[in-house]
Amino acid sequence: MTVTIKDIARALDISPATVSRALKNDSRITVDVRERVTSMARKLGYRPNLLARGLVSSRTHAIGYIVDNLSWSFFSELAERVQITAEEFAYSTYIYSSLKSPQKEREGIDGFLSRGVDGLLVSATESPENMRVYRQLSQANFPIVLFNDLPGVEVDSVVTDNYEGANRAMRHLYEHGHRKIMFIGPKENTTFKTQRLAGYRDFLGRNGLPIREDLVHCEEDDPMYGYRVVKAVMGAPKKPTAVFVHNDTLAMGVYRAVHEMGLRIPDDLSVVGYDNLDSCQFMYPPLTTIEFPIRHLARAGVELLMKRMSEKKVKSSEQEIPRIHQKISLTPRLIIRQSTGPLRITDNLNLGAGKGE
Repeated sequence: MTVTIKDIARALDISPATVSRALKNDSRITVDVRERVTSMARKLGYRPNLLARGLVSSRTHAIGYIVDNLSWSFFSELAERVQITAEEFAYSTYIYSSLKSPQKEREGIDGFLSRGVDGLLVSATESPENMRVYRQLSQANFPIVLFNDLPGVEVDSVVTDNYEGANRAMRHLYEHGHRKIMFIGPKENTTFKTQRLAGYRDFLGRNGLPIREDLVHCEEDDPMYGYRVVKAVMGAPKKPTAVFVHNDTLAMGVYRAVHEMGLRIPDDLSVVGYDNLDSCQFMYPPLTTIEFPIRHLARAGVELLMKRMSEKKVKSSEQEIPRIHQKISLTPRLIIRQSTGPLRITDNLNLGAGKGE
């Protein structure tokens, strides 16, 4: 059961108005009463209704952006673009990293609402327990835009077609003659990972190639996981000739392992990453990758949020007309650099008819 201000007032035999003022640190309430109220609130497990407080607050010309993990270059670049774009609309941006924690994600939402932000952008952890929070915000017509493609969640979103991005990466390698193509991805089953992995598998199936589970590696979330996989796989007899990596950060680990083993990219292993981080062009050789359109993503997300914030609630009699949620899908593109090349003749001889391993 939800604990209310009335419950605290009843327990202390004081008025709800006094409890409310005490929780707001009102100077009219004595220190002793404030301490008794806060102590009883903690004892009863009181949690303020920050959503309601946020909904009735005046405009602050500030938005909140909850990011998955700022330690990853992709999210750092996206957060920067969100801030730059919001400033074009004369809005400030609060940025909070959930550190991939569903609990911290909820705390971030509560914190932003308590500060009265006018809207929220979220790169969600995609935890099932937070789906209710997004639905609650959306149903209350609080402006919120997700950078996630979450099936069954009626919330405005701006996403990229990860499945098509994977398809383009695989087609590029296939057209270069590669048939033994490895996939390296994270353990966490976000929609980004599941859609890219599905694109990888489906491409193999459509082209009559076996899906070798020994070439699919998704066991860890460590940025150096790509390094460990290549170290283990490239010494095996049935080693791959190419690898499609879930993101550019993991691809950096692949590069290091290849170098330490005395091999060369793309002569011994063609590599395709995903995201097109700024660092890709400085890797040696420069990394072929699928461009996750960060600038377009940030702009589309901020513009959609601004649109929602500027819309006035349209009412018919006493009932509010339901909002039609919008999903904007951006198409990624292949950025070809020097980390991919044609299959060498010696490797082609080992492929047999081209449909086997």
